[in-house]
Amino acid sequence: MILMKYIILSLGGSVVKENDFDHDFLTSFVRMIEKNTKSHKFVIVVGGGQTAREYISYARKNGLDEYDLDYIGILATRMNSMVIYSLFKKYHNSCYAEHFADKSCDVLITGGTVPGHTTDAVALLAAEYYQSGKVINVTSVGGIYDSDPRINRNARIIENIDYSSAIRMFYSSKTSAGPNIVLDLLSLKIAERSSIEIDVVGKDVENIENAINGKKFIGTTVKGL
Repeated sequence: MILMKYIILSLGGSVVKENDFDHDFLTSFVRMIEKNTKSHKFVIVVGGGQTAREYISYARKNGLDEYDLDYIGILATRMNSMVIYSLFKKYHNSCYAEHFADKSCDVLITGGTVPGHTTDAVALLAAEYYQSGKVINVTSVGGIYDSDPRINRNARIIENIDYSSAIRMFYSSKTSAGPNIVLDLLSLKIAERSSIEIDVVGKDVENIENAINGKKFIGTTVKGL
């Protein structure tokens, strides 16, 4: 019997929903994943995005501590992941779980787990658990840039970066609840300790599929030297 390889995806909350759910992207994404279950199993970790940040921001103004703010973020990721599961539900072997190790199916959808861990960190831990050598991080910006592309129109994408350089780049990023960054420090340290490649891509479904299947893609690869 041939054991299928697990592919771990971190699906950013802003990719799922900004002002509204991106139905065209999501339905295309689901069809692509279903097509690729012939050769892979998937764990999809879904972020909280703007929904999490709005709730966290309001609760922070009311004095809630960072631990409890993280729980708000976790709940937002679980709402988003249940929405993603609703799109996969007619697929015969998909499942939702509050932790990636709780169930086994062809397409497992999950969200945040414990305070202090971003969904990117959860995806890296899932990659360790399932012995997958790669995490595909689907973001709204589509890669790591030399400056913030949302502010600087001339920002240039970095196609390849090693763990140490990425850690230096993101070292000063905020660690409070609901961060809005491409990768956090904990995620990078998990990737480094287990030599897990991180491929950062945007919302183009064909490009995501290329990354899944080891083909050339547009985005950023984070790995060891």
